[in-house]
Amino acid sequence: MTERALSGLLGELQPGGAGPSDQWCGCLAALLSVDGAAVTVGGSELLWSSSEASTRLDDVQFILGQGPALDTACDGAVHLHPDLERAPAHWSAFITAALAMEVRAVFAFPLCPETTPYGALVCHRSAAGPLPKRAVDDALYASEALTRSLPACAQRITTMKLHRADVHQASGMLSAQLRIPISDALARLRAYAYATERPIIDIARDVLEGHLRLTGR
Repeated sequence: MTERALSGLLGELQPGGAGPSDQWCGCLAALLSVDGAAVTVGGSELLWSSSEASTRLDDVQFILGQGPALDTACDGAVHLHPDLERAPAHWSAFITAALAMEVRAVFAFPLCPETTPYGALVCHRSAAGPLPKRAVDDALYASEALTRSLPACAQRITTMKLHRADVHQASGMLSAQLRIPISDALARLRAYAYATERPIIDIARDVLEGHLRLTGR
């Protein structure tokens, strides 16, 4: 049954298939017996996620600039952390935030076309404990299939309403208003979201709608 389910999911990523989606992530999460799964690229853009919890977990990494999605997208390695209380110290802020969300385990698999990492498939679970070897193998098959399928999805992705489109637009607006680099404008949005414990997307929309004006200091 598991092999048939995996084959069906991988088949959706083949030419002519439905392609990756939020629903696809949900089916993969169920197959791997995890609580959620998400697909990100560049460490900065969430493409698909299985649930609101998966989206929030990715948002936390984006705001803090640390976590499995960013490390995997950078080094192309598999990151398996069955207990976040024993995870790397350089993730301290992410660990605190994830545990507050009742996430105890994270597992990240790279998207690596021709050995150059550019994204990640990140799974999470509320219960601590290792991912069974069969599930790790299945996740690797899925990440490899995703890697092959994304170029064919390029046109669809360009027409999608990207999860952080408003964040990027707000960064551009702040950059022009404050006469600072876009990277600094984005850092201000991140810092404000962290300080106020509000979703960065809500902060960005407030900026775009004129409800929030961040100062130049």
